[in-house]
Amino acid sequence: MRQARQRQAGRQELIDCHDCGNGVSFSAAACPHCGSTEPAGSLVQSRRELRRLRVEATNDQRLVVITALCAGLGTLYGAVMGAGGTSSWWAALGYGFVGAVIGVPAAFVINISRNLFD
Repeated sequence: MRQARQRQAGRQELIDCHDCGNGVSFSAAACPHCGSTEPAGSLVQSRRELRRLRVEATNDQRLVVITALCAGLGTLYGAVMGAGGTSSWWAALGYGFVGAVIGVPAAFVINISRNLFD
């Protein structure tokens, strides 16, 4: 009787591998039979979680675009205001850096304010 309980307990811990169908422990990192790294199957996410991930991806893209835009405008301003020569390029790069420093918090504020109204 005791051995039957141990066998039954051992079977409850096993799940069928998503790829090969053989028994594998639920806590296993990989299937010992086929080597699949996802023996429990791929993760299925809810619609709410997918929407949150899309919003985060959009926020990341917006941050990069706004920062690059501000840095580009700063560089352009520095290049136009400098009359030429080597020092004007350093000034243009300096203004570009200032634009990037301004762009990051600006994008952050835009992302936060857009999430307040969604």
